Amino acid sequence: MKPLALTAALNLTAAQAGKPRRFKILAYSGGLLVVDGFEHPVVVDLAGIKATAAIPILIDHAADVDHTLGQTNAVGNDGRSLVLAGNITGQSQRVRDVIAQSDAGYSWQASIGCSVEQSERIPAGQTVAVNGQLFVGPIIVARRSVLRETSVLPVGADATTSVNLAAKMKAATQEGKMTMPNFETWCVDHGFDAAELSPEACAFLQTLFDAETNSTDPAATSAASAAAILNLRATQSAEHDRIGKINAIASGHPTIAATAIRNGWSAIETENHVLKASQRMHTPSNFVRGNSDTATEAQHLTASLMVKAGYSTAAEKMFGANVMEQSRRLHGQSLPDLCRAALQIDGREIPQSRGEMIRASLSTGSMPVALGDSANKILIEAYKQAPASWRSFAAVKPAANFKTQTGIRPTFGGDLYQLAPGGEIKHGNFTEETYEWSVDTFAKMFSIDRRQIINDDASVFSDVIPGLARAAMRSLNSLVSTKLLANAGSFFSTGNSNYFDGAATNLQASSLATAIKMLRQMKDGEGNLLDLQPAVLLVPPELEQTALALLHSSEVQRVATGDLQPTGNTFKDIAQLAVEPRLSDSTFTGYSTVAWYLFSNAMNAAVIVGFLDGNESPTLETFGLDHDVNTLAFLFRVYFDFGCALADHRAAIRSKGAA
Repeated sequence: MKPLALTAALNLTAAQAGKPRRFKILAYSGGLLVVDGFEHPVVVDLAGIKATAAIPILIDHAADVDHTLGQTNAVGNDGRSLVLAGNITGQSQRVRDVIAQSDAGYSWQASIGCSVEQSERIPAGQTVAVNGQLFVGPIIVARRSVLRETSVLPVGADATTSVNLAAKMKAATQEGKMTMPNFETWCVDHGFDAAELSPEACAFLQTLFDAETNSTDPAATSAASAAAILNLRATQSAEHDRIGKINAIASGHPTIAATAIRNGWSAIETENHVLKASQRMHTPSNFVRGNSDTATEAQHLTASLMVKAGYSTAAEKMFGANVMEQSRRLHGQSLPDLCRAALQIDGREIPQSRGEMIRASLSTGSMPVALGDSANKILIEAYKQAPASWRSFAAVKPAANFKTQTGIRPTFGGDLYQLAPGGEIKHGNFTEETYEWSVDTFAKMFSIDRRQIINDDASVFSDVIPGLARAAMRSLNSLVSTKLLANAGSFFSTGNSNYFDGAATNLQASSLATAIKMLRQMKDGEGNLLDLQPAVLLVPPELEQTALALLHSSEVQRVATGDLQPTGNTFKDIAQLAVEPRLSDSTFTGYSTVAWYLFSNAMNAAVIVGFLDGNESPTLETFGLDHDVNTLAFLFRVYFDFGCALADHRAAIRSKGAA
């Protein structure tokens, strides 16, 4: 068993007369944890955690009488969060010190000790649903664990964890007796079980309780609390109803259910996603390939469709020479003939009517799979061939979701410090070395209908899909150029030492020498040289010939009087040339026909391009004839999740140029 220590929130409540003081701990809310001893972030599966009703509560993980604060009498686990509650029973001076500091306003934290009995490693890029949430690997899921103890600490292992301490209760008296309850009793009086509340609801009710118990006008505050509680009950009731409907609708689709609950989808939205997922075409469940020969025959269909679209070289690269040779008999056949061949491969009866034969082949079996596979392979191949100037100077990053991501500039932190014998290692500071970015979805749909197949029209494969692949790349190219030209936050500026202007800034030998010098002399925030090297010269088409002459000419001649002049091109091959027509296109804000850029390599990136889950190519999905009863078409859907941001201003130089 491997120990697991988690940092959690601690809530110590004031005591009710004649009863012990109580505590409440939000132990875990189901998310990612960075834990010592584990190489990847950890998610504890709440469905597999074991906990007795009486969990020891210690101080500083010391298992002795003086360090025993108390023990739990309630453990709440709703599959999304873990909440502990109980009595403070300790009588030692250490316990009294913890209580006194809590009353004085100190925010204690708690460390939860678990033993992991069974864990699962989720590889990079793979998704898993745990605790009603979706996570992307690499992570470790603790499938079975045992909760052993919980300790109160001045500072927990996780510096971001906050502790919510209940305000010290003002006790009203009536005939010498306490009249105000503690938080748990107050919740019961209002129809809630504190141990079963979600963290959000618990925090909301705690706010009402604190306001009511410390109010100078208890009657008015109590009335306001009652109205707020009615709203909370209505909200909780609606939420329980929504979750119940989602679980019923998405039965058999746990990932969709988890996403719907987390993102607040309605029952109708969830049903739409389930229907789309159910209609998405994969190899049909009733289609069983009996042997490898049958599987190879299905590959023949895909290869033949690629050959028909003009992608024979790509098909041979993907399937090999043997498959290409064996499928040669299908290469020249029409689309209806390929539909007939698909039914034969599946061992199905071939209808006499050509229309029925085509419909049967597109409804289930090898043909939908071949259409989807060939379309996807053509899409990716065409995308790879599309021009992309950003590939030469931008760094590529994966995004786990569509939320705003925070990146760290790769040149932060300065040099290492020489460590004297017994000396203390200094901390690096990168609080100002971050930038934000996110990804979004770009998509389009198209279809191949029954008439196109009857007419043997393969343009959807030879023209439409490659066109969409190029459109996907064009969209990304446009986004990168838009970000560069927008120059958000004065990214390129004299203040950042990465911009120069004036009459001598046209692209020429002297200005290129200036840019190279500026890049090589770039320093970090501590004044350390970054050792950046010129890698890419980015120009608009108007400067392409000048750039080619500067970077690739063998010699540059000078006409001058006086001293002898050297020959040879000092800039030859010092950087790669990238040409981007959008930089001078008047439809882009900030365009210029004379401005140019010098980039360092992508390891020191001035620009980053991000992709959801690291998928750097567009995704193609297919839907069969039954996706819409009003049409007789086989539907293709292409979508692409990407984003772009300016990252490290020190990794590039911009010259304004002179008109």
